[in-house]
Amino acid sequence: MKRKGSRRRKSAATRRRLPRKRNRKHAKPKKRIRRSLKGKRRGRRGKAKGHRRRLARTRKRALPMDAGRLRADNEQFRQRLIPGARIIEWFREAFKLGNEDFLWEIYRQILQREPDAAGFRTNKHLLDTGTGKAQIASSMMQSEEAGNVFGRKPSGDANTAAYIFQSIIPATEIDFIHAAHLHLVNRPPDAARMASHSGALQNGVPRHIWAARLLMTEEVQQLLSAPSLPEPPAPPVSGTSRQIGIFLCFGSQISMDGEGIGRFIVRLSEGLLKLDRGYILHVATTEANYRETNAVFTYLRNAFPHRIIIHHSDSMESINSNVPVDVWIVPYVGMALAQYLQKPTIVCLHDLVYLHFPDLYAGSQTHYQYIHSIAQKVTAQAAAVVFDSEFTRRHEGLTFLGLRPEQTTVVRFAAPHEEYSAFNVIDEGTLRNKYKLYGPYIVFPSVIRLHKNHERLIDAFHRFRLTELGAASGLRLVFTDETTNRPRQQEIAAALNAIGDPNIRASVQFIGRIPSAELPSIYKYAIGAVVPTLFEGSCPFPILESLLMDTPVAYGRLEVVQEVIADPSSFATFNPRDPLEMAEAIRILWLQGKSVAAEQKAALGDLLHRSWMDVANDYAAIVDRITAR
Repeated sequence: MKRKGSRRRKSAATRRRLPRKRNRKHAKPKKRIRRSLKGKRRGRRGKAKGHRRRLARTRKRALPMDAGRLRADNEQFRQRLIPGARIIEWFREAFKLGNEDFLWEIYRQILQREPDAAGFRTNKHLLDTGTGKAQIASSMMQSEEAGNVFGRKPSGDANTAAYIFQSIIPATEIDFIHAAHLHLVNRPPDAARMASHSGALQNGVPRHIWAARLLMTEEVQQLLSAPSLPEPPAPPVSGTSRQIGIFLCFGSQISMDGEGIGRFIVRLSEGLLKLDRGYILHVATTEANYRETNAVFTYLRNAFPHRIIIHHSDSMESINSNVPVDVWIVPYVGMALAQYLQKPTIVCLHDLVYLHFPDLYAGSQTHYQYIHSIAQKVTAQAAAVVFDSEFTRRHEGLTFLGLRPEQTTVVRFAAPHEEYSAFNVIDEGTLRNKYKLYGPYIVFPSVIRLHKNHERLIDAFHRFRLTELGAASGLRLVFTDETTNRPRQQEIAAALNAIGDPNIRASVQFIGRIPSAELPSIYKYAIGAVVPTLFEGSCPFPILESLLMDTPVAYGRLEVVQEVIADPSSFATFNPRDPLEMAEAIRILWLQGKSVAAEQKAALGDLLHRSWMDVANDYAAIVDRITAR
């Protein structure tokens, strides 16, 4: 009892100084072991803390590989990889390495980092016990970490699978499947595979997991072990130089009727068919856009039977194999599928507006980074890149994309003489009743884009209507688009809400997108057209279209317009960023009326008389140069 009492009287400080092991000497074995494994408890001091740190340092030093040697060897290996090659080519080289070197490289390829000790140890054990390298790579691609790495913006070494997937993950489904399939299988998917792959992604399979499964297919396994990669099959030969392809394989469903690219390609196609060259046009589109494409080309198919053929497939392998063209015309540089065309291409580059206004397009930076990467690839392999102006040739072509001067040429647009002559002018009363265009109006016929400047035009129109002349005019402002789910929606709404007078507010009309056949009549009955856009890649279409219908124009002073209108004295021009100047231009347009249209048409000179057959002749000369090589 005395001994027990004396132990009880020991101070707390004395008890803390005694070794914990001695305090626990009578503990049960299991409990003792369990407690000793727990290490330092909260509030304890001394040995346990330092012991834990020493243990951590010891474990960190216990690496299962010679990291220095592997790092040095990998540096030499990376020098042998071909820049810009496909993933399958890099993987074929990596799969030839020994197990340790393979793991070091595959971590870099897929996770963009060096291996951790635990992961290296586990994967090396799997390799040493018979697991295949493809299975290791596929498993790594399916990991959560790989999904996060692939979802980042393009970064790190460009010669890695991760960088490639970072670049193509933002793509539309059809573009992503083609890009990934080409990188892993060394060819575009055929129609059957395309349907299967599309179904898997639509059912919710994450893209990085889908790619990992593709890596494990029998075809890819054969490519990884084959002595060399097979050569691509030769594309079909037409036997003539009269077969021209029109490539319209957009990655998503689009509306072409009334859009700039849609109008451009229909007008160019009509010009080519009217030339005395016997051209046969093959229009290629995707399944999603077949109905739209068919509708847009209905007029030409009826006018030129058997000379315009529409092909539709989601498989570039099918298009390359079955469409017998000599050369392709690619009307939009952002079509990713165009990079897989096997015949020479003529790429039409209208503009890269996002490079001129990086702040305006900053909210969609990831999307436009992807578009720019596509533009670089499509133009780099093009036989010719056609620009609509010297301005875009200098800036977009030579400066931004670094193209060779001999690869570039300028072909200016033409006024739509042929197209407008085919459309019957609609009765004025019928048109006004349909769109509620009661009274005089000015028009800006354009879809809403970030740089089209609709909100400043609304502000300028409001300022004009607040003047005595404006109030008496009863003038209306008409837009051919809707405001919902559009770019600059908030800014446009703010400009509209700033109009306090309900009568003026009601005079700003968004009538929605209209059929192409009605556009000439919209111009014809307008007092004038106003073109406030901050940027265009060529002389804006509305200037030519409006004057073709004898309706005068006011436009913003842009360098690209100065190329074709040397003397702008007959036009009401303005700084497109200044609503006050724009309001003054509206005032002048209202006062001058249609009497100034003849003088404005004369200022355009030959450009207004240039037809789409002239444009087609310029393209035909490019086709001749390419097919003669």
